[in-house]
Formats: sequence, C-alpha cells, structure tokens
Amino acid sequence: MGRAEILVVGASGLVGSELMRHLGGRAAGTCNRHPSPGLLACDITDADRTAKVVEAVSPRVIIHTAALTDVDYCETDPDASHAINVEGTRNVARAAAQAGARYIFVSTDYVFGGEQGPHKPHEAFAPVNVYGGHKAEAEGIVAATVDDHVILRACGLYGYQPAGKNFVQAVFECGRTGKEMRVPLDQWGSPTLASDISEAATRIADSDMRGAVHVAGPDYLTRLDLARRAADAFGLDPAFIHGVTTAELNQAAPRPLKAGLDASDTATALGMHFVGMGEGLVRMRAALEAAGYSM
Repeated sequence: MGRAEILVVGASGLVGSELMRHLGGRAAGTCNRHPSPGLLACDITDADRTAKVVEAVSPRVIIHTAALTDVDYCETDPDASHAINVEGTRNVARAAAQAGARYIFVSTDYVFGGEQGPHKPHEAFAPVNVYGGHKAEAEGIVAATVDDHVILRACGLYGYQPAGKNFVQAVFECGRTGKEMRVPLDQWGSPTLASDISEAATRIADSDMRGAVHVAGPDYLTRLDLARRAADAFGLDPAFIHGVTTAELNQAAPRPLKAGLDASDTATALGMHFVGMGEGLVRMRAALEAAGYSM
C-alpha cells in the first residue's frame, strides 16, 4: 500500500473513476462493492480499516466520493444509509483529521428543499428524504471534525462509465434496447458532467478554499427535457420516453421538485466554465462511440 498525495475514497464510482483518470500518478483510490485493479479495498463503515488505509497512504488531500446514492433504497433502509452516508463519513473525517489531511467531501443538492431551486451555497437545509437528511448530517460532521475542509455539493451527474447507472446513461440503454422509460416531467435539476466534478475537485485540492461550494452545469431543466435532449444527441427515437408526474411514479422517497444548484460563484472562483448540456452530450456520445457503441 503505497503513499500518494491525494486519496480518492470511492474511486470505482462515476466521479471517483473520473478523478483517478484526471489525477493520474498523484492519486491512490479505494473501492468496496465494486473491486477494481489497482484500488485499495476499504469499507468506510469499518473505522479501523479506514484509519489504516489513510495512515498507510498518508495523503495531503482526501476526496470523499463514496456514498449510498440510491435514494429510494435509502428511504426503505435508513439504517444502511446512515451506516454509509453518516457513520462512514465520520470514519473518513476522523482519519483525515488524524492524518492532518485536507478533506473534500462530495455532497448533494438534496440537502435542500424543493421549492426554490437552483440553490445557492448559503441556503438553509430542508431535506425531504432520508438520503438528503443523512448527507446534511454528514456535512455537519465534516465541518465539526476537519478544520481544513471543503463541502462540494453536486447534482444530476452524468457521463459514460462501463455498467454505469446515471440517468443519461439509462436513457441511452433504454433507447437502444427499446425499453419504455417513464420520466418525471415536474422534477427540475442542473445536469452536471462528471468530468467537471473531477476538474473542480482537483483545483479545490490545490487551493486554499474552505466551506461549501457548488459544482453544477449551467442548464436548469426537467428530467423529461433532459431525457429528450439525450435521446436526440444519441440519435434515438424518443418514442420510448413517457413523461409522467412525480406522483404517478410512486417512488419510495419523496423528491424535491425544484432541486439543482447555482454554481456561478464556484465557476468564477475556480476560473472554470462548467459544461452545458449541448457540449456534455456531445462528449458523452464520443465516449460511447470510443467504447464500441454504434450510433
């Protein structure tokens, strides 16, 4: 287990894998449920193992992307959500503090309510589901445990990943296999290209920023509009997409209807242009084609 400047916790996920590609030899990464060559096995709910991994890597910066993000599963099994999203975060934060590492914690727009999106960093928390509540609790733990911390809130992540499950990739899979897709027409958000998160997190790691920041794409649209735009970008007949209300979906977890994040302040502070849907879908199509999919 070698030393590295940056430790990516949850490196086999969409954002984590983007970070590992972006950081190259600067980073070591951990995985748990999705083993991957070159990554360190680490279940963040195991405090001793987490502390040993951090101690062995001795990073200057920890970027924590690991989470249980299935919102409906979190609602039906809140103990599992709490174990990973709250206690797991506590374990990583304590290990970061012990190591004197800068700590970047990836959080979510779901810590806010659903009436006034896109949300700015200073707004009060008002989560409507278990997942959002646990991420809000985790943010408090990070702030109380690690002085040198940044809470990076993201939302609506998309990008190509083998066996990935993000919404835009699901649109592609359903469209090419002819599977019907029921999509909420009343849920608003800010789709965000995963590579923007990795670039922002890297810049933050090398900065002296602290506190809460937002990283999100500049477009604010409904899930239905996003699905249709993705289908068009991938050359798919959109007939498989059916717009329904959130109430009709009967999801286990309540959803904030006006979610999303205002990331304008972060873009200015980092000197970045966060990618809009047009450019992002072109990049994702190119990645799918490079992976062997025909369009």
